[in-house]
Order: sequence, then structure tokens, then C-alpha cells
Amino acid sequence: MESKPAITLTDITDRMGLGIIYVKEDGRIARYSNVAQEKLGLMFPKGKSHGPGSVRKGDIVILADNMLGNDDAMSPGDLSYIGISDPDIRPGDAFVAIGTYQDPLHAPVYKYYSGFYPERELKLKEKYRGHDISVSIDLNKKTIAVTVNGETYDMAYLQAIGFMVTVKPETGEVRFFQGIGYGFRGEEPGKLLRGAPYKGKNWPGQEEDPASIIGMPLKRIAFGDEFLQEVRKLMELPDGARSEGPFEIYRRLVFCTMIRVQKGSENDGVLIMIRDRSNIESSLKAGAAYMAELESRNKRASLMLDSDREEHFGKFLGESAGMQAVKHLAYKASRTRFNVILLGESGTGKSRLAREIHNIQNPNAPFVEVACNSIAPSLFESELFGYAPGSFTGADKNGRIGYFEEAGGGTIFLDEIGEIPPEIQAKLLYVLQNKQIYRVGSPKPIPIDVRVITATSRDLDEEIRQGRFRQDLYYRINVFPIKLPPLRDRRQDIPAMANSILSDLCDRYNMEPKRFSDEALKIITVYDWPGNVRELENIIERAITVCEGSTIYADHLFINEPAPEPLTLKERLEQDEARIIAGTLIANNGDRQKTMEDLGMSRSAFYRKLKEYKLI
Repeated sequence: MESKPAITLTDITDRMGLGIIYVKEDGRIARYSNVAQEKLGLMFPKGKSHGPGSVRKGDIVILADNMLGNDDAMSPGDLSYIGISDPDIRPGDAFVAIGTYQDPLHAPVYKYYSGFYPERELKLKEKYRGHDISVSIDLNKKTIAVTVNGETYDMAYLQAIGFMVTVKPETGEVRFFQGIGYGFRGEEPGKLLRGAPYKGKNWPGQEEDPASIIGMPLKRIAFGDEFLQEVRKLMELPDGARSEGPFEIYRRLVFCTMIRVQKGSENDGVLIMIRDRSNIESSLKAGAAYMAELESRNKRASLMLDSDREEHFGKFLGESAGMQAVKHLAYKASRTRFNVILLGESGTGKSRLAREIHNIQNPNAPFVEVACNSIAPSLFESELFGYAPGSFTGADKNGRIGYFEEAGGGTIFLDEIGEIPPEIQAKLLYVLQNKQIYRVGSPKPIPIDVRVITATSRDLDEEIRQGRFRQDLYYRINVFPIKLPPLRDRRQDIPAMANSILSDLCDRYNMEPKRFSDEALKIITVYDWPGNVRELENIIERAITVCEGSTIYADHLFINEPAPEPLTLKERLEQDEARIIAGTLIANNGDRQKTMEDLGMSRSAFYRKLKEYKLI
């Protein structure tokens, strides 16, 4: 009788969908399972394959990107390889596109969003050159998918992703599809568009040789910084110490259990077990009854989350879609340690929101607010990072700690970060990457544990184009963006906000309760509020000081807005046209292609009107 081979630990873990990596004390990989290879992007699940090559002239190219320029080695100019030369597409935009490589005879089709849209799917479905093609990004579920003639290619992501599929137009054969670990293989979409070659997947002689990975430093496999720091920390702990939690691999969320093993022996190291979302989901699907119960629990948890969110962010009044999205994102941000950037005009409440995000996560820890627009350029470094004794003339003889050290264990809020000088931007980038600072005049690094929240009223994309703000720093701080809408874009919220502010001010100054007249409330609602909430509060505070009765009338408001000139017929028609275009865009969830079709407008006319009426 033929004996069966013994079942190894690797066999068992592979069947469980569990990735195993063993890292020696020197940080080098000593062993890993097949599933680990898949999760690292070193091998690919069976079923789909393609050979090596490069993008060829005439190939159909399908692109999807949730944040142009962040993880794809791609700039807006690279889109010209498939015929897209749209000046409105900027770094950071989400887009989907179908085009032909270096062939002007076949026009591309595409859609894009500027900004951050957490509850939206960006999708394109076309019959392109005889093939059924769809491409989509689910910005809520964080998945990206391309379907070609019924065959689907997809990936999940955590923060940023660039995804690409190429098709031979004559046959519909897929020549290339993106996979996890494309950065490790040098296959970012931007590089491929510029002519870089790609390797085969599940192709003879093209899979990574396991022997070449053994002995490779763990950091070479492109794990995130937090993960590497956790592994290094475990190396200092005694045998049996463990750590668990979510980490990032190739911008993808995975769940890791790490155990310190055999400390002081020949096999000294850390054992890492990896599960991703798909593992967990497939395990749960094993029992339908359990899934039903889980769904019920999730619904209850969702209701609790909504209640918790309103408890903490209810003071940010507003039922408009824009403010609901802000509160939703702010609550999510408060449950993580990701870097958050708050975007919006002056006076929209960014400082207040930053403090609330901090208070939910760690209310007893320090919260240090830094107004970057009030610091002299020559003092930035010493203010942020502190200085050693005798560093410069006039320095305190004992030295001084900076804002980052003051915020230790808590949050530092860098308001108006666009005001930081370029030379300090480089130092700030180092701090964010390495979690340590140097005081001015000291060669000794100081480790820091600080949550960073930034804010700006500037257009940082434009600042980058003008060379005033570092692109690499922008990508580092722009992990979790939240845009606060100006008051003029959420007029429905203004009456409730005005009444709430009025009530709070009367309480603060021990005044009898006051109310707005209908006329005063109407004026407050239609005014554009260039200073936003801050201006609204100032106007109401001034009104209660001059109002001697219980009712605030229009004369008490002192809103310096000139009376409008009578509109000409042409101006009225333009207003109506702008209103119709804007309303149709909203009805189509920002889908510009669908809006053009509904309005019967050509592309050139549509984009001309968007710019003319400032709807972009």
C-alpha cells in the first residue's frame, strides 16, 4: 500500500486560509505558507492567468483609481496614453476609465469625482469596441472591480489603490490584470502606461521563487510602518508575548496575530498569522443561521453607532446631506488612529471638529492646537519640536519642549497646515514617517506617540502645483479627509443653527430668551456668509447687544450686503440655467456623463457651463 505523505503545518494553515510568516530576530523571513504568499502578492489564486509583456498599442485599457497619484505612480498627464486630456482631473480625484492605448481613433469614456465621497459608487458600463466592459469603485465598501465579457477581476483596498486591466481588442483576451503587491513587482498603473513591463501571473517560470524570498527583510515585502514597528517591539519582549490587531499590507486591511517564540535560541523570532476580510467572511458564511443572527446584531450595532455618533456630534447641527456625511466620517475617524485632514473655508468649524474627534478617542489625553498661520517662519522648528539648552542666542538655559512633545499620548492639531514653510514641511514629513523628533540643537532622537489632525482652508492641490507644498507630505496627512461644507451650501441648516447660537449666547450672558423675527431669519438664511459659522456667531452676538426687547429684527443684524441690482433678462435666464444644471447633477449623484445625456448637451458645452457658473 502506498503511504500518504504526512500532513504538514503549512497544509493545515493553507486549508484554513491562514497566512503564516516566520521572521527571525534579524527581521528576515525564514518561512511562510502559500496563503501568506497570496496575501503578499508573491503568488496568485488559481483560475486566472496571463503571460509577461507590456501594454501594446491598440490594447483596450481599463483603469480605476480611488485617489489619483497616491498609490499608482500616475499623474493626470499619464491619462493621455488612452486619450484623456481633461484639465479638470487633478491629483487625488477618483476616476474610472476605458480607453485605447496610444490610438486616437477610439475615443475614451470616463467618469471622475473630485473630493471624498464615502457613500458613493463610481461606475462605468460600456459596450466598448464590441466588448461588454464594466468598471466600478465602491468608495464605501472599499472594493474595486472590472468585468470583461462576464469575467470579473477585483481587489479590496484600505486607503488608496490604482487598478488596471488590459484587453486584446480582436479577441477579448485579457492580457494583464492587477494584483495585490503591484508595488513590490513594479507594476503600478502609471509605470505600465509609460512602457514598463509586467510579469506573468500563474504563468510558467513567472511565479516568485520561494527560495528568493527566504532571507529577505520583512520590510522589503512592503508592510505598513505600524506593522513593522509592532514586530520590532515584540522582538524586545519575552518568549510567549503576543500582539493582535488590524494592520495594513499593500493598502489592504488584514488581521494579524503575532507571537514571540524561542527567544534566545537559534530559531529566535516572531510567528505571524494573517487573516483578511475574505477569510473572515467565508468562515461566517458556513452557517446560515449564524449569519442571520449576525445580521441582526449588526443592525442593532448600527443603530447604537448612529446614536453614539449623534451623542458626540449632535452639536454640529445640520440635517443636510453634507453635514450628515461630515458627522458620519468624523465618528469613523474618532475610532481610528489614522491621520485626519479637515478641509473647508475659514469659519466652518474645523477646530471644533478636531477637538471632538480627539475627545471621543482619548478625552483625558492632551489636545494641543497649533495655529500655523500665527507662527513666524524662523520659529517654526523650535515651536513644533522644541530646542536644547544653549541652542541659540536668547534660548532658555534649560531648553524647551515643543508642541509635539506637549501632545505626547494625545493629539496635535495643526491648523492651516498650508502655511508651514517648505523646509519645515520636510522635517514634518520625517516626523510622521518615523514617529520621532529632534529638538533644535540636539542630535538625540525623541520617540513620540501622537495622533495628528490637520486642517486647511487652502487648495493644497494648487499649492502642490505651484511648488509651495510637498506632494509626499500631502499624501501622508491626507489619509482620512473630511470636508466641511460652507454655510451657503447648506442653507437648510442655517435657521436651526442660528436659533441654537442665539439660545447659547443668551444663556452665556444671563439674558432673557430672545427670538428672531421672520424677516430677520429670512435674511440670515439667504445671506452667503463668507465667514461661515464664525461670522454667523459674531453677527448674532452683536445683535443681542443692541436688541433691547425680546425679538431680533432685521435692523439688529448689521449684515453689510448691498441691495441687489435688478437682473436683466439674460441674467435671469443664466440663473435658471445654472439652477437646472446643478439640480440635474444632484439628481444624478454627480454623474456628469448622465447629466450631459439628460440635458442633451455636448461635452464641450457642458464643461464650459460648469466653469462659467462655477459648478466645478
